[in-house]
This record gives sequence, C-alpha cells and structure tokens, in this order.
Amino acid sequence: MGASHLAVIAAISLSGLVPSSCTKVFSAREAKNHNANTNTAAADAKAAAITPENTRDLGELDLTNHYDTSVYLGAGRSCTISPKLLDKDNLQLTLTLQSKQADGKTAGLVVTRVTTRPGKPFEVGIGDMDITITPQIAPE
Repeated sequence: MGASHLAVIAAISLSGLVPSSCTKVFSAREAKNHNANTNTAAADAKAAAITPENTRDLGELDLTNHYDTSVYLGAGRSCTISPKLLDKDNLQLTLTLQSKQADGKTAGLVVTRVTTRPGKPFEVGIGDMDITITPQIAPE
C-alpha cells in the first residue's frame, strides 16, 4: 500500500467522526438578534402578501355612534365597522373582517380595534387586507 492509499483510508475513517448535520447554538444575544431577524422576515412576508386585490380605500364613510355599518369588499368578504365616540376628538372603531365560502359558511373572521380622529383618514391592516377609511360621525 502506498502513501496515497493510506491517505484515502485515513480520510474515509475520519469522515465518520464529522457530524452529518450542524446545529448552531446561539448565545443569548445572538438568539435575540436571530429571532428579531426572523420576525422581521415574517413581517416582510406578510406585507408582501397584501396585494392590490387586498387593498381597499373606502373613502369618507358616514358612521353613527354605536351603530354598526357593514361594507362589502368583494370576493365573499365584508367588513363590519362599529364606531364608539370616546370624546369630541377621539373615535374608537372595531373592525370585523369576515370571509365566507360559496356555500355561505364562514371561512375566516378577524377583529381589530383602532382609535382615530373623526374626519382624518387612516390606514389599518386587518387579516390580509389593507383598508383606508376617513370616518365621519353623524351628529346625534
């Protein structure tokens, strides 16, 4: 056996000692940075999922304090807006986005609550929808 044969045998023998996969062990600081980067990537992916079909500008919407208003968004989706006037400058809106299948069964339901000013446009992400509204409160 020559030197080259011994080198091959040694390489094959030593390759069994090398792990076939690697797992990185993070320090506390590295884990925090890794998780932050992962969360940022997930947020970027969610933002990329909002397409023009999932963007609606409802414009000025006349609302009455404590009365629900329902808006059809297309593709089996509707948004129910429940306004609550907190004071003369602040309005709390509860938005409920509901998706229905062709047979009428609920496919998805997402609820979010925002506080805004009457007469001021705002944008809100709810589920995979991006909705822009300018709420107007009717005088009581």
